[in-house]
Order: sequence, then C-alpha cells, then structure tokens
Amino acid sequence: MARRPLPARHDRPDVVAGTVTTLELFFDLVFVFTITQLTATLGHEPGWVGVGRVVLLLLLMWWMYAGYAWLTNAAPPVTPVRRAFLLVGMVGNFMMAMAVPHAFTTDRLVFAVGYLVVLAVHTTMYLTQASRVTTGMVVRLALFNGLAGLLVLLGGLLHGEAVWICWVAAVLVETLLPRLATATVLRGIDTGSAFTLRPAHFVERHGLMLIIVLGESVLAIGVGVGSGLERIGVAQVLFAAISLALAASLYWAYFGTGEDHAAEVVLDAAPPERQQGIALASFGYAFAVMLLAVVFAASGLHHALAHPTHALDLAWAAQLACGVAGFWVGLALFRLAIGRRDVALRLAGGLLLVAATVVGTAFSGLAELVVLLLGSLGILLAGRGA
Repeated sequence: MARRPLPARHDRPDVVAGTVTTLELFFDLVFVFTITQLTATLGHEPGWVGVGRVVLLLLLMWWMYAGYAWLTNAAPPVTPVRRAFLLVGMVGNFMMAMAVPHAFTTDRLVFAVGYLVVLAVHTTMYLTQASRVTTGMVVRLALFNGLAGLLVLLGGLLHGEAVWICWVAAVLVETLLPRLATATVLRGIDTGSAFTLRPAHFVERHGLMLIIVLGESVLAIGVGVGSGLERIGVAQVLFAAISLALAASLYWAYFGTGEDHAAEVVLDAAPPERQQGIALASFGYAFAVMLLAVVFAASGLHHALAHPTHALDLAWAAQLACGVAGFWVGLALFRLAIGRRDVALRLAGGLLLVAATVVGTAFSGLAELVVLLLGSLGILLAGRGA
C-alpha cells in the first residue's frame, strides 16, 4: 500500500504567517527570564539607585524585544534561515538577562555584547528576510539602533557614572531621536511608511507575552514560599490567594475589557501612515509602563509574603502599591493611544492606588494587598461597559 505523502510546508499550521508561531513563544520565555532577573535585582536594591538601574535596563531590553515583535510581523520565522536567526537572537537576549544583576559592575561587558548580538541579528534579518519594508526604514533602523548599540558597548567598556551616561543616551537615541530627526538627515532616501502591520499577529504576540509576564507576579509568590519560609501558615495562604485574585483582576483589566480586540480593530482601520504611530504608542511606550509595573508589584509581593501581617518597610510597600498603580496608568496610556474611552478613570484610579503605600507601612502587607485588590475591582466596576 502506498504511503500518504507528508503535508506541504504551507499546510502546516505552525508556519502560517499571520499567527504567532511556537518559536516566537519560545523567544518570549527568554524575555520573561529578563523580567524575573529585574524583579530579583530590584528586591536586592530597593533604593533609588536600584530603581534607576532596573528602569534603564528594562527600557534598553524592551526596545529590542519589541523590535523583534515588529520584525517577526514582517518576516515570520517560518523558514529554517529565519528560525536560525531568531535562535541566535535568543542567545543575545539570554546573555543580557544573565548579566542583569551585575550589569552596571562586573558583567556590563557581557550585557553589552549580548545587546550587540541582538541588534546585529535584528538588522541583518530585516535586510535579508523582511518583506514590505522600505529602504528608508532599514536605513533609520541601522542608523539609530546602530548608534545606540555603540553607546551600549562604550558603556560596557567604561565604569562608574560613564555607564549610566552612555546607556541613558542609548535609550534616548532609540526612543526619541528618530522622532526628532528631520527629513534632511536621510535626504534622497525613501522614508515613507515602513510596512503595513499584520494587526492580528501583532496584537496576539503582545497579548501572549503579557499573560506570561503577569505570571511573574505569581512566580514571585511561589519563590517566596519556597525560599524564605520555614512553614506555610494561614496568613501566607490568605496572602497568596489575594495575590492571585489581584493578578487576575489585572489580567481582566486588559483581556476582559477587550483592550486587545479594540487595538486590533483600530490598527486594522488605520491608514499605514498612522498605523505605526498607534502601534508604537500603545504596544511600545504604554506596554513598557505596564511591564515595569509588574516588576515592581512582583518584588513587593515577594517581600510582603514572608510576614503578611507585619508592617512593611517603606521600600517594599511603595513597590507593591506603585506596581499595581503603574499597571493601571499604563492601561490608561494604552487606551489613550488607541482612542478608547474612560482614560481618566484608569489614570486617576491608578494614581490613587499609590496611597495604599501608607496602609502597608502603618498596618501590614496583607492589609495593603486587600486595599489594592478592592481598588482595582472598583476601577473595573466603574469602567464596566466602556
């Protein structure tokens, strides 16, 4: 009996260009390790210096991670060559993530080299694999990202305050300079619309990543239980249960209220010249705020779990409250970017939640957690139907 032929490559569901591939999800797991490392770093350095380091590292790494989300939208990893490129990019990301705890001291060069690997793969893959990309986009990427990469490398070769100066400059070069650059900088080169996004893939990719990152807050609870407790008491169980409820409320704030669907509709309807600006404001800048908020909340949760009924130090109470508040502020910015209603409700509600810091320092981490959960549920109920 003759054997049935294997299905053609284009019939395989994991290589459909409009959906998120399994390799992209595998790539995202490395970024989640980054979030874990940043959370641990913030836990060991809760002061202003530690906060500054975490914010700067997240901005550097998030910019390139988001760049890969754009890249795989234009060049889905559905061929052996593209998959190989993406795997090499993962190595660079993993190097940066491993270097996070000592990125400003002993491992700054490891971080810088990892960044250059990520950058080189990103640019090369755009040049050789991406479709629907103008010459102007490639030149702008090579110019601004390349300059940022040189600044990151220079910071890795230097030490002390020079590292800060170089890496802050790199962030500014990546995020602000392209928008300030005039057309004369790229005279004679096509600087028109880079390409038309595939909104379904783009929105799904970021949504799946956000789900995994929200799991970081749950992971912080599990790590706290396993590493610092001699026994699990009623207070710890109650704290963990309320923490999960809080994480679920933040999940619902994005997915349950249709933020992802609304963003996809807006991106689908937007003309190419506006589509990229909307995507950058919503899934670039606003998402960065939300991710940073998860890092702060997870660090606060981890430290509050050890003694839930005890008053918290100001640093941990502030991290927990500002983390949850920052997530709501990020959602407000996301809504503003895609033109949805009730931006003020989420923005004002988030800012009010910062006051829960006082509850944590005056009473306990458990009391602060309850206030944050009730406040989040209140924002959800007040904005129901928006």
